[in-house]
Parts: sequence; structure tokens; C-alpha cells
Amino acid sequence: MKRLFIEKLFVPLYIAALVASLLIIVLTSCKKENSNNDPKVFKASGDINATLNDFRNLLGNLNTTPGAANGRREVNWDGVPDSLVGTVLPNDFFNPTGAGAPIARQRGLLYASNGGQFQVSNNNFSTIDPAASSEFSAFSGAKTFANVSTNAWPISFQVAGETTAAFTRGVGIVFSDVDLANSTSLEFFEGSKSLGKFFAPPHAGTSSFSFLGVYFPGKERITRVEVKHQGILIDGQKDISAGGQDDLVIFDDFIYSEPQKQQ
Repeated sequence: MKRLFIEKLFVPLYIAALVASLLIIVLTSCKKENSNNDPKVFKASGDINATLNDFRNLLGNLNTTPGAANGRREVNWDGVPDSLVGTVLPNDFFNPTGAGAPIARQRGLLYASNGGQFQVSNNNFSTIDPAASSEFSAFSGAKTFANVSTNAWPISFQVAGETTAAFTRGVGIVFSDVDLANSTSLEFFEGSKSLGKFFAPPHAGTSSFSFLGVYFPGKERITRVEVKHQGILIDGQKDISAGGQDDLVIFDDFIYSEPQKQQ
């Protein structure tokens, strides 16, 4: 009788332990799966090259013509001719689609036509804001980029060489002269849904450069990126490091995965 009682007691305890073990396995597996789908964030300041190259390698090979199915695109502003320096840049400059459009510029990057004045400079915007220009540097080549008339502006994507709306999975930007930890951000959207807001790190004392790149490995698709920063160059403000009220920044390289057609 005693043995039978022990056996009857042991069986439910064994089943409970087995269920608990299976539950732990399932929860651990779910946690691991969720972790694998979390955004991969790349941040660097000072010497940003290693982190920048890690981001590039994650996105894949560099594409320079339309028709790619994967890999990455890059924009550095030295592709903008001198005739357009200091003028409002066409919102489709890096994805023209008209007859005779230059293939080398068909990279699927688009700015909102009502999103402010997008300009390229070959003197770190000293023509617009001499007081702040000494704070800025070009990362690659000699030309840099900024939206000079607003501090919140969107970028979106098209299939390279087409007007077809597209998504991307990863976007990274090189910044010059981010002084404050929470002054400059990228917020990623899939349609109207925010996928997260991420802040560029302040630059180190060794250089003016910062890098922020975010890649979404799961089901999320980036259809729009909202860029936000504090200062507005056209207002002639002093940078915060020179006694001003706001953190003025400009931009260099844009790096993003190959834009794919939205389904």
C-alpha cells in the first residue's frame, strides 16, 4: 500500500516537472526568437570606420545600377555637381526617373518635396552660417548635406530607377558635430507605425563624426525615416559648443539596404 501511494504521488509530480521543463524550453525559445528579431543598432563616434563597415557588411554588396534584389546603396554628396551646390536640391536627385536620367543617380532615395530646403555644400555651409561652419567636417570627399530650413524632415524610398514605393530594412547616417546625447535622432516607420526612435551618439574629442545605423531583421519594413535635430542653419544660430542654445549638425554618407517594392 505504501509503495502504491508513493507511485501515485510520484506520477503527478513527474508530469508537473515535465510540463514545467517544456514550458521553460518554449519560453526560452520564444525569448531567443524575439531577441533575434530585435533591431540591430550600430553606434560609433570618433573613429567610426569599423562600425560603419560592420553595418555595410550586414547590408551586403554595394549596388551602383538599378535592378538589384539585395545588397546596399550609398549616397555621399560628392555626386552632386557644383552647379547645384548651395541651391535647393531636387527631392528626387538620387532617384531620377525621366527620359535620359543618369543611371548612377538612380539609388531609390527620396525627400519630401514640402520637407524644407535640402542643400549640399562644399564649405560646410559657411555661406549660410559662418558662425557654425567651423564645427563641421566632411567625412568622405568634400561635400556635405543638410536641410537648412527645418529640424524635422522625412526621407522615403522608391525602387531604384522607378517611381514605385519601396521599403528598406536598414538605414545608417554619418553625422557631423552631434554635441548632445539626445539632440539628434532617426525614427523609423512602417506606414504610420513607428518602429522605434534612436539617438545618434555625441562625437568624441578626436573628430566631429558620429554614426547611427539601425537594421530590422524581422518582419518590420522601413518605408519612411524621420530625421530630427535641434538647430536650423538658415536661422544663423550659434552652435551649443559656441554658446548657442541648440545643437547644430550636418550630414554626410547615407547607407541603406536595397529598396524593395512594397507589397
